[in-house]
Amino acid sequence: MTAPTVRDAQKARTRRALIDAALALTDERGRQGLTVDAVAERAGVSRRTVFNHFATLDEIVLAACTEMLDVLVDGFVEATAAAPPGEPGLAAVVDDVVRALHATDLVGPMAYLTHVLGGRGEQDARVEVIVEAAFGRCGRHLLGVVAARYPGVDPLDVQLVVGSLLSGVQVLHGHWWERTGAVDDAASRREWARLLDRLTSALRTGFGR
Repeated sequence: MTAPTVRDAQKARTRRALIDAALALTDERGRQGLTVDAVAERAGVSRRTVFNHFATLDEIVLAACTEMLDVLVDGFVEATAAAPPGEPGLAAVVDDVVRALHATDLVGPMAYLTHVLGGRGEQDARVEVIVEAAFGRCGRHLLGVVAARYPGVDPLDVQLVVGSLLSGVQVLHGHWWERTGAVDDAASRREWARLLDRLTSALRTGFGR
């Protein structure tokens, strides 16, 4: 593997600054207040530099959403780091992803992103596209780490488990939003835990031994 160059490091820092700027601006002004000029000014770069890294503003928001949802990937890595893989098979894969799902705090990121992207009342199709794309990217990231942990399991089976998990989380997010207003408080977290139990129960029934 080629070692990162100074230019690579600078590109990564600029990309990081653009994502942070977009998140900060949407938090302060709402998504409607997000503009290329505002992102460039907040990140301390030129307008041209923004487009060197992202084709559109939506691409920046998508990168930020994906990054926040990737806490699920981090949760899987942390939840499995201290334990060896289970007996090679689909049941072990399900056990690992269920454990990671329960160990990961998704309520905080989901509440933040829901309000940053705007309310469902806006009926903005672009928001739905961004959310679906972010879940898709997160799913591909999670699929990679799960497949690496269980190389002996049929890749299609791993993909079915991970795909079912992420699709289920996306469905639950909608129900959780409607029931709680997407706030991050004790009652909202209890509701998420109840919904999550339904999803993981269905996963075990469908894919476990």
